Amino acid sequence: MKDKDSNSKQLETKIDNNHIFSKENVNLGYQPEFDYLKALSVFLIVITHIYLSYSYGCLFILLFILLSIITASTPMFMMGIGMKYSRHHEPKYYLSRGIVLLTISQFLNLIRDSLPNLIAWFITGNKKFISRSLLVLQTDILTFAGISFLFLALLKKMKLSDKSILIIGIIMNFSSLILYKIIKTPNNFLVSIFLGYFVLTNAESYFPFCSYFIFVAFSYWLGGIYQKISNKDKFYNRILLFCLPIVTIFIYLRITNNIPFFNQYKPIEFYSLMPGPIALMYCLVNLTVSAIFYKIHRFLKEKTPEFIIHCSKNFNQYYMISYAITMQMNTFLKVTKGENYPAEMKYPTLFSFILFFLCRILIDMNDKYIHFTITTLRKPMRNYIFTLIWIMTFIIVAYAYPKVEVYATVWNNYLNENE
Repeated sequence: MKDKDSNSKQLETKIDNNHIFSKENVNLGYQPEFDYLKALSVFLIVITHIYLSYSYGCLFILLFILLSIITASTPMFMMGIGMKYSRHHEPKYYLSRGIVLLTISQFLNLIRDSLPNLIAWFITGNKKFISRSLLVLQTDILTFAGISFLFLALLKKMKLSDKSILIIGIIMNFSSLILYKIIKTPNNFLVSIFLGYFVLTNAESYFPFCSYFIFVAFSYWLGGIYQKISNKDKFYNRILLFCLPIVTIFIYLRITNNIPFFNQYKPIEFYSLMPGPIALMYCLVNLTVSAIFYKIHRFLKEKTPEFIIHCSKNFNQYYMISYAITMQMNTFLKVTKGENYPAEMKYPTLFSFILFFLCRILIDMNDKYIHFTITTLRKPMRNYIFTLIWIMTFIIVAYAYPKVEVYATVWNNYLNENE
């Protein structure tokens, strides 16, 4: 206890509230504004996967506006901050974490798309379902996260500075635009899928690594700056003063689909390529929203609501459970009601909230009764399960690939008849 008191006194001597930044790392504790940002991202992810196929409902307009502010960049932004504030910075840890995330992503691909569509193929014989089963190889946010950790393991092994990592992220983003224009997509779809993990191709490459790593690189660099903040009130006041007007104009342009200089890209191309200036703007958006949440936290007398902490702590669980349930239900309705996307769900807003609370219930039940996490598995059992996941992936690809005539991708709306 005495050591803890002495450490806090030493920390107080390092902090000079007359300046925004300290020469040493002093802001190493809990950062509540990022819990708020992560929680909002979780909520939007859950309801977005319902609303993606609908254009009505009382939340649709609000959701459209919010999705122009909080995009896939937000969890990636939070990833870089989390890496910087983690207790583990060894390349070996980053490598292990990357493998785990890639395998979890592969498991999600199996239960969300591949296996339900294979079952639908056996039941109906409709070739669109066998095409969708190859989404077992799609690029998911968790796939991106896994590749990011593997790449950071390499960069950490090379002992590169935070600034160097940021420069690499910028170069990669710029290069992705050039490669998209000059590289001809391979005729072999499996090769195209593999390349799609890194650059934009005609395969399922919604989050190409080269385009989106800039968010991780920026926030990782920013995390180092955050640790030197000695006066967060002054820091966020400056952020709101300088960034809020810029961000407001950008959001207006984003909502009206009137972003200058990038009209040559289709909406999907624009989102997947994430051109550098737009990526920078989204970094500023995330930073500005964090400042707003910090002010809200102060207004609430620095008491973070329990549901905010729960959403932030269980981000991956909310993401996986909600997405799996949504896509499995979609496949079921396509089989039972026909190939058109089901119009039977007349209340997407209500279902969105039901799904959100169902996720909460399942997560709490696991925490209370089952206590299952990947880290609780003994290494031999974990290796066995991981190996089984990848073996199932290879078997499905070997079975489905020769039978596919048209590949289901984001470019053809996954072979859905209605847009």
